[in-house]
Amino acid sequence: MELSEFTFRIILIFVPGLISFLIIDKLTIHKEFKIHQIIISSLILGFLCYFSYYLMLLLVKMALKINIKFSFLQVLVDKNSIINLKEIVFVTIISIPIGFLSTFLLNYKVIVRIAHRLKISNKFGDIDVWSYIMNSKMPEWVIIRDIENDLMYEGWIEAFSDSTGVDELFLRDVKVYKNSTAEECYEIPGLYLPRKRENLIIEFPLLNFSEYKERPQRKENKQNG
Repeated sequence: MELSEFTFRIILIFVPGLISFLIIDKLTIHKEFKIHQIIISSLILGFLCYFSYYLMLLLVKMALKINIKFSFLQVLVDKNSIINLKEIVFVTIISIPIGFLSTFLLNYKVIVRIAHRLKISNKFGDIDVWSYIMNSKMPEWVIIRDIENDLMYEGWIEAFSDSTGVDELFLRDVKVYKNSTAEECYEIPGLYLPRKRENLIIEFPLLNFSEYKERPQRKENKQNG
């Protein structure tokens, strides 16, 4: 099989998988993908799309007694087989809900939650603590201290940048204070804060720790007299 022909047949997997991957890429927060990660993920998602299509054909066969030929594997390995364009179209359509379902599983950390239940892992599933906090159900009302500029912001977070972009926060119903004296400077309905997160301290005055995980018991040091 010539390389050009083999490459063209691989596209049968790559295109539906790439569509699913692009949906996941746009709707999830993640580090920037490298080219080999894009290719491998697209191939895996492509196989998943074709497998889903195959399951649908089995259901149609059992329910309606209609036998529709599944030609994907034959087209992939046999250079003399005819490419089924209708099958490619159907699988491409299937790749859209596959992308949305995969996005749901990632955003709601379904696999991570299952791992927690089974005590397999204690990872929180986000790429860093910033993403963990901003995507959690923690109270949106915060106090942000900008120590470098001696400012303190009190308000609630309406929008935030993800961990792969510029550090940005958009606050609503904001009161601005001098951090050192707690003197109120002004009040404003909305405030855009483009500050590097390492220069900010974010406090959650309304956070009830027990709502999110079991509070650990404080250990007291006992000294022998």
